Amino acid sequence: MATTLVEVDTSVASDPAARFLDALGRRDFDALSSLLAPDIWFRALLPRKLYDLDNRRDAIATLRTWFGGGADFQVLETDHHSLASREYIRYRFLLRPDWAPEQWHVIEQVGFFRVKEGSISRLDLVCTGFLPFEELDEPATEP
Repeated sequence: MATTLVEVDTSVASDPAARFLDALGRRDFDALSSLLAPDIWFRALLPRKLYDLDNRRDAIATLRTWFGGGADFQVLETDHHSLASREYIRYRFLLRPDWAPEQWHVIEQVGFFRVKEGSISRLDLVCTGFLPFEELDEPATEP
């Protein structure tokens, strides 16, 4: 399986999906928090759990739990586009989580969100879960 690393756009973007992906790719939870409405409706379907949260604090804590740990973290792919009143996002990360620091894992999430009054007011995600990534000992830095 060929893996292509992509650079995360760190420029200041006016597009909320690009800003969300950029902040998440940098694991900048303060920047993520500034994008979310205080009363965000955050739902996520994981392989073994369903999240249904109704505030920014819990949403950020959940994202931090998933992606905040582990020293080794790389963005493999991101994608986004608008679809009527929704924003589509997709991202794939490669990481060594704190609970398995010797093993690379890949995780992909896809979702949609709504923006209301400049903030993300609803975020719905579906997740693959953390999948062991045995085809790669160390991620390549160049394609």
